[in-house]
Amino acid sequence: MFKKKFGQNFLNNNLISKEIVNTQVIKDKNILEIGCGNLALTNEIIKKKPKKFVCVEIDKDLIKKNINHELSNFILNDNALTFNELNAFKNEKFSIISNLPFNISNTLLVKWINLQNQYGCIEDMTLMFQKELAERIVATENTKKYGRITLLSQAFFQITKKIEVKKKEFFPVPKVDALVLKFSSLNNKYIKVKNLKKLEEISRLFFNDRRKKNEKKIKKIFSDKKIMENNYNIYFNLRAENIKKEIYYQMANEL
Repeated sequence: MFKKKFGQNFLNNNLISKEIVNTQVIKDKNILEIGCGNLALTNEIIKKKPKKFVCVEIDKDLIKKNINHELSNFILNDNALTFNELNAFKNEKFSIISNLPFNISNTLLVKWINLQNQYGCIEDMTLMFQKELAERIVATENTKKYGRITLLSQAFFQITKKIEVKKKEFFPVPKVDALVLKFSSLNNKYIKVKNLKKLEEISRLFFNDRRKKNEKKIKKIFSDKKIMENNYNIYFNLRAENIKKEIYYQMANEL
């Protein structure tokens, strides 16, 4: 029986599971999955013979239902929000493939962004989100969906839409459709390690009241001299969504 508190929506279309797993190279790679669910992805990942595979599942009952002598080596009963990925893969790089629990998907993504900022340990990720969140992650400037999670995600990854999954493909059926995104790590990050928190602060300042124009926001964090040097005054009469991500990254690195 599914448990609502764990955000469980199980994918029941095996063709989609195969398509998700085929979005990235698995053989001889370190692979992390969050939530074994009904083993839809788990079995497909194992077939591809990863170097090391770890699946983190918080639901003990689900593990008891699914576990057998083969899977017992792969599935760990742990909380993904506090799980130590670096220890699990002995500080080696790894990839993530997961139909994320919808209720913690945003929190998990921010966790991995911070991990990537500190250690550069994630090679790529194929992740399923509720469609609304996914569209915010891949948004571009001058759109209503462009915002904080857009800036944080795209500072470290090139992100592309891969597969749209209709809600009818899950059990229980969620309220919305889902979207699978592919995250490829950037060789040259937009943000210096020490400046991620500054980017978080800037994005919060600008987007928490996104309908207000930018003049007061810019003057709050930069001196008149800095504003003139960087021509930030040209953004005074615009709104948060009208500033390109590269300018936000520049602001964070200069703050």
